[in-house]
Amino acid sequence: MEAFIQFLDSWQTLVGAALGPFLAVVLSALGFWIKSVIENKKERKEFLRRIKVGITRSLDDTYKTRQKLLFFVSRLRNLVAEIRAVTDPRQFSLESINYPTIREIYRDIEAPNFKVKSYYLHNKLLWADAGIKETNETVVSLKNDFAELQRKNELHIILMRQNANPNPAQQRIEFSTNLELFANAIDDFIARFMKQGVEIMTQIKIYNDHLRRKRGYWFLWKHEGTKFKYFRNKAEQKKFARNLDSLERIDKVIQSEVETAIKEAEERAKNLSQDMESS
Repeated sequence: MEAFIQFLDSWQTLVGAALGPFLAVVLSALGFWIKSVIENKKERKEFLRRIKVGITRSLDDTYKTRQKLLFFVSRLRNLVAEIRAVTDPRQFSLESINYPTIREIYRDIEAPNFKVKSYYLHNKLLWADAGIKETNETVVSLKNDFAELQRKNELHIILMRQNANPNPAQQRIEFSTNLELFANAIDDFIARFMKQGVEIMTQIKIYNDHLRRKRGYWFLWKHEGTKFKYFRNKAEQKKFARNLDSLERIDKVIQSEVETAIKEAEERAKNLSQDMESS
């Protein structure tokens, strides 16, 4: 009996010696996992905050850029009307206006790489980033193109004056036509490309706001969840996430909110336009 008791004591000592380090490893791993979860949550929260700040700035800059371009177009059309109203057969047209000073639309170049656990938000951020970059490049290109249009008009006048039989009326017609075509091109850029950009950025803003709320995880699972709904496995989810239909499905969910937000922004833009015209 005494030998058996000694055996139990030895066995308990061995188990204790082996279990101690094992529990230490388990607790250490558990602590590391909990810390990682907390840090990832904080990181994601910060990403969503930066998206809100960045997209708000980008939208504000986009509306200001659009209003400046619209005001420039209205001045261009007035200039065209003035040129076409000239009846003096000897008068050339050297009239011109200044291209507006437009700063670059804000673009957070890190945003497309944010880990937000949302394929919808990730894809929209990629599109918005590409759109902002192209808009900024187009605005600069328009400035250069307008300067070139004016330079060619001046050169045209010089060459005509060197001609024995100059034709100022022809010069005015060609110059006014070129100005009108330039104005039309800006209108088309605003109506098609910039309108789409505003819509995408507003979608980002609305969806991001939902994710930042208290029930953000529920909202995300409800529309993009992969467990117990939509998909049988991860492969199907990835295939669907790469399909535009998946984005359009979510577009429809937030469509009314997006339309309301754009309508309110348009009202503010009208006030900005009135301020520009009165200044």
